[in-house]
Amino acid sequence: QAQSDSVFFDTALLRPLLTPSDSFLRDGVPLPNVNFPLDSIISTTLLYMPWKNSLRIINGHSTYTLAKRELEFCIQHRFGLLSSGYENAWGLDQSNIRIGFDYGLTNGITLGVGRAGMGKTANGYAKFALLNNWLGRVTWLSDMAYVFEKNTTGLAPWYNSHRLNYTHQLLLSRNLFNHKLFLQLAPTVVHRNLVDSAADANTVPMLLGNFRYAISEKICLTGEYTHILNQRLNGQINRSVGFGLEFWTAGHVFQITCTNASSLNEARYLTTQNGDFRKGEFRLGFNIVRKW
Repeated sequence: QAQSDSVFFDTALLRPLLTPSDSFLRDGVPLPNVNFPLDSIISTTLLYMPWKNSLRIINGHSTYTLAKRELEFCIQHRFGLLSSGYENAWGLDQSNIRIGFDYGLTNGITLGVGRAGMGKTANGYAKFALLNNWLGRVTWLSDMAYVFEKNTTGLAPWYNSHRLNYTHQLLLSRNLFNHKLFLQLAPTVVHRNLVDSAADANTVPMLLGNFRYAISEKICLTGEYTHILNQRLNGQINRSVGFGLEFWTAGHVFQITCTNASSLNEARYLTTQNGDFRKGEFRLGFNIVRKW
């Protein structure tokens, strides 16, 4: 019989090129030991990066979702301002922690819940992968946060709905330079049912930018920036800025961060007062992620 023009070879040939823990993983799905066309194997090799399913970049979400039935446990920790001086151990005496769980309902839908100490805020979100091809990825995120903090506003009548905040994001990303550079833009709208004053805005549109650059297969540089589009808030609060370093192992992710944001929920760190990065008001932090 005539052979096809496509060149075939067994995926076992790729095994020595991959680490034992991450072999045959592409979007969390094992690669079977069968014959594939050469162009498919090349595509798989180019797409392979152990960090490609990372849900977050510093504070915010990325376009990636978990694989079906994949579970992720995440601890996020932020210290106080480095500029607070030696009396506060350069911020180490202060802390804010968020603990969260994320679950892949399907390969394109991820659900998550979490609780942060600052503001005593609990949140739940749903993340939907809308598009994933060679042009890039498009993902929709909807988050609802509930503030358990005691009401000290003196507002009457007081409703439980005053405690709710909502965040909606359209996450757009593209990988460049053989998938070494990840760029993302995220048009975002935050709505807060209760604000501090009538001069404040309940609904705040903004644009977020993130990047991730792989300096090796297991180590990445990251960064984020937020631009507020609402003129009532723009100039009144400091925009969220951050950069970090990621380390990947077989089942863990370690992210070291340096950011001016203090809160760990989207609705809060995007719309509340952060440190002034122009004055060097940054805080160290870290994220630890465990996947199953």
